[in-house]
Amino acid sequence: MGDGPIDPAQRRLAERRLVTALRRHHRREPLRDDVRVDTLIADLRAAEPARPSGHRGRQSVGLSDAELRSVVDELVRAGTMLRQGHRVRLSEPGAGLDAAMRDRVEALITTLREAGGTPPPAEVVATRLGVPAALLTQLRASGELVSLAPRIDYPRDAWGAIGARLDRLAATSPLSVRVVRDELGTTRRHAEAILRHWNQSRTTQ
Repeated sequence: MGDGPIDPAQRRLAERRLVTALRRHHRREPLRDDVRVDTLIADLRAAEPARPSGHRGRQSVGLSDAELRSVVDELVRAGTMLRQGHRVRLSEPGAGLDAAMRDRVEALITTLREAGGTPPPAEVVATRLGVPAALLTQLRASGELVSLAPRIDYPRDAWGAIGARLDRLAATSPLSVRVVRDELGTTRRHAEAILRHWNQSRTTQ
């Protein structure tokens, strides 16, 4: 396409493909409901047919990246997408987790939180509640779960509370695995993982 007005048929096709690409992103990463515009355009390109077809549904989008960005701008102005900086997301409800899956995730996090210093393996709880392994991975990547070691995960707020307790302890005496174990009433394996992660977090601050 050139620098002139975008062909209306191509514009409509681009709008549909951009929205479809954003919905695919929501399904892949329901906890991350926004995406960079350049990533969205790359996703659209990757899903395009290898060669143009006479079938309307298999037509290729023949717009440049700059023209696709202008289509995104129009979708934002129309309220179909919402923008924050270089990232966009769909404005329609339910773009991320549905209510049932969000309830399962909340139950998972609550179970781990209520277990205190010795939470059960998140994989076991997730399987029991019907939380997919891919979603568990996203919970860790998003920081909602803090993974200290294989099969040792703490909810974000629970880890924050543990870290604050260790900070207070460290202000008065050196920390050891035994001290952490006794303070939190946990196992030696959990105490080792907690102390190691706490030390790492202090060195990266």
